[in-house]
Amino acid sequence: MIRRGRYDGPVSDAGFTLLELLVVLVIFGVLLAMLGQGTYFGVTVFERQHRSIGESERLINLDGLLRPMIEQADPGSSLDTRTLTGTHHGMVFRTRLPEGAAMASADRLADVRLTREGDVLLLSWLPHRHVMPRGLPDAPQKAVLLSPISDMEISYFAHGQWLAEWAADGLPDLVRIHIVLPDQEKRIWPDIVVALVRNPGN
Repeated sequence: MIRRGRYDGPVSDAGFTLLELLVVLVIFGVLLAMLGQGTYFGVTVFERQHRSIGESERLINLDGLLRPMIEQADPGSSLDTRTLTGTHHGMVFRTRLPEGAAMASADRLADVRLTREGDVLLLSWLPHRHVMPRGLPDAPQKAVLLSPISDMEISYFAHGQWLAEWAADGLPDLVRIHIVLPDQEKRIWPDIVVALVRNPGN
């Protein structure tokens, strides 16, 4: 007669209890939330850095375009003394446009207007005419220099002080252009300050 042995030791469950599964799900959810927050923070920082670099490059290009044009503003002559007039939000002056501008004149001398229209910094120009043209005047050519902007303020330095307007004969000593960009962080960008050269016939 064969006797079968009997095992009376503890019996182990093969699966997890419901409580253990709930704890694991809670921990997994917390880890996912932390991972999502970290990813969102990283993407946000990257976007801000990318936007900041893009804005810096645009302002550097703007400075490189406007500075030589304002520096070389035409001072005029004894019979033509008022070649630059301006307010706090716009300026009209005579200068030579940079190479590549759509100009028929060989010397590229033009009457230039720098203004803010809405959220756009706009440059418009016409070839300078020494005499009044017959017939209808030409339509000015336009180029968007920077968009969007929140504000632009121009100041003129002469006689030891900054002025909000310039309507005098001759040229001011300095022109300062302050541009405000629509930025939630309210970053302050350096002003464009230009010293004007007064060499007749430059």
